[in-house]
Amino acid sequence: MKEKKFDILMLFQLIFAVLVMLIGICGKITENYNLLPLMLILISIMLLIMGLRVYKRNQSLLWGIFLLCISLYILFVAVKGIMVN
Repeated sequence: MKEKKFDILMLFQLIFAVLVMLIGICGKITENYNLLPLMLILISIMLLIMGLRVYKRNQSLLWGIFLLCISLYILFVAVKGIMVN
């Protein structure tokens, strides 16, 4: 049976996921969506980390590049949202 190792990228991914959930819940409860660009930036970083983990674990360059492209697109949308406001 293969043992799963807990690495530092998994820890960062978990931290960013919890932060995204907290910001999303806080925004939904207070109906204040000013933190949405920050949430998108955190999602972008989380997807970047997921892409690194997939590439590191499986050596799957296709999924790593796919997640990297999604991450960069979300980061672009978040920065554009900040610039508009």
